[in-house]
Amino acid sequence: MFKYLFLIIFLFLPLNSYSSDDAISQFVYGYLKRINDFIDDEKYEDAQRELDIFVRRYFVNEQSYERALINQLYGNFHAIQGDYEAAIPWYEKSLKFKKMPLVTGLQVRVGLSQCYFQMSDYKNTIKILEEYKAIAEKRRLLFPPTYRIMLGISYFQQNDYLTAYENISKANELSTTYKEDWLGYELSLAIQLEKYKRAVEVAQLLIFVNPDKKEYWKQLSGLYYTQDDDDESLAGLELAYERNTLSKEKEYLDLSRYYLYKNLPQKAIKAIKYGMDTGIVNENKANYELLADSYFILKDRFKGIDYLIKSLEIEKDPSTAYKIGRFAFEEEDWKTAFTYLLEAKNLGYDKYPGRLDILMGISLYELNDYPKARSFFTNALDFEDSKISAEGWLTYIDELSK
Repeated sequence: MFKYLFLIIFLFLPLNSYSSDDAISQFVYGYLKRINDFIDDEKYEDAQRELDIFVRRYFVNEQSYERALINQLYGNFHAIQGDYEAAIPWYEKSLKFKKMPLVTGLQVRVGLSQCYFQMSDYKNTIKILEEYKAIAEKRRLLFPPTYRIMLGISYFQQNDYLTAYENISKANELSTTYKEDWLGYELSLAIQLEKYKRAVEVAQLLIFVNPDKKEYWKQLSGLYYTQDDDDESLAGLELAYERNTLSKEKEYLDLSRYYLYKNLPQKAIKAIKYGMDTGIVNENKANYELLADSYFILKDRFKGIDYLIKSLEIEKDPSTAYKIGRFAFEEEDWKTAFTYLLEAKNLGYDKYPGRLDILMGISLYELNDYPKARSFFTNALDFEDSKISAEGWLTYIDELSK
């Protein structure tokens, strides 16, 4: 990760033939770039030699922009080689420059926070990342989801589980793709904080993302499983079902959840469908969603989505429409994704408004409808969490249109 920080630096180094607080000369730029090239080629001895010469001979004043950049580059030099302890003082010296340009200051904080994180110094990781977040939010810039995850993990290590959950949940909210490890963090914290409704939602997402991992269906079925019912009574339900003597909807549903808990999704599906066929189990929203979860555990994503659509037909729920759209988006079924994301928006889905427009814009882009995609990316400019992403997509579409 550190290797690519070097390349980012030079995208933002302002060149100027005259001296100023936030510009560097062609000479300094060329010198720093030469050092960066040595690092990029893993010629660390050459890079060390040039850095040492630069530190001793030029820009001794710590309150010069050039010196701040040298200190940053020295920090990067150590960090990329895994010597985080040596990197930290250089990053800290770089931040002492009082007139640090915005982008450079944020980059230095990223490097410094990563070093603290690698050394398990979570208190200082939190301090630096909270500084980054405060600066970004003040300037209406995105605090990237990756950094939110690092911040959330750091809070978790400090036993502040609620703040950890808030950051990790927000990172998942802002991400345009489902990331299995991030969702796993959120699920663990949601269960720990007894946020069971959200835990069920996240477990459903994890099963969709990776249906082969048994841990996920165990967690979901454990959340579904009626803890007050012991195995003996549920075994009795199973026997009654086999003898065709079940007569109540609750009995069928309890048995189905028991089958899911035992990792028998086919039996769960069969029991629910039989109950529906006999008129004992209602064909309602909740029961169709239970069927959908059963199919996801069975690794039949398309059947699972079909039953979510049936659930939506019964009750026009914006959250269900959004879930269908997101699942279709993950499957790269762009037409279905756009259809149901748009329905979610029309139904008043307001949990992730800007992100919703980004997802619809991407879906339309993949369908080669650039003008319409552009309109949704333009809508996303109005929301802080999606503004940066929207600007990037609009620039990209403009480049394609030239």
